[in-house]
Amino acid sequence: MERVRYLALLGRDAEALDEGFKLLPHTDDRRELLLILAQVNQRQYRWHDAAVLHERALRTVRSPGDEAYVRHHIGRRLFDEARFRSAADEFQWAADLYRVAGHPDLAEDNRQAMRHALQVHSAERGMERSAFDLS
Repeated sequence: MERVRYLALLGRDAEALDEGFKLLPHTDDRRELLLILAQVNQRQYRWHDAAVLHERALRTVRSPGDEAYVRHHIGRRLFDEARFRSAADEFQWAADLYRVAGHPDLAEDNRQAMRHALQVHSAERGMERSAFDLS
């Protein structure tokens, strides 16, 4: 899996995806590999493919902390897609799960991400209204 991660970091996305999907049936940590593959797809603006991989990663969770980790990644994808309100919802969900799992620092990190996503969402809506007022 580290090779896939390094290929992705080097921007060798096609190789990372190819090797990652070949490794998927044999890895002990399917969730992490699925999240790496989703991130590669995100960088290529292949939102649907990334979302499918995130959903597959969700099916591997065994604890609230595991689910929070995946929800955080989903929130990052939604933010990258400029779906700020949906991203905020995922970050809030991750924060709640991290809190329940006993990880207050990670919960706070996700609350901060949620607040940022809501600020961007509000600013974006304000710009839409301003543009509408001008027409």
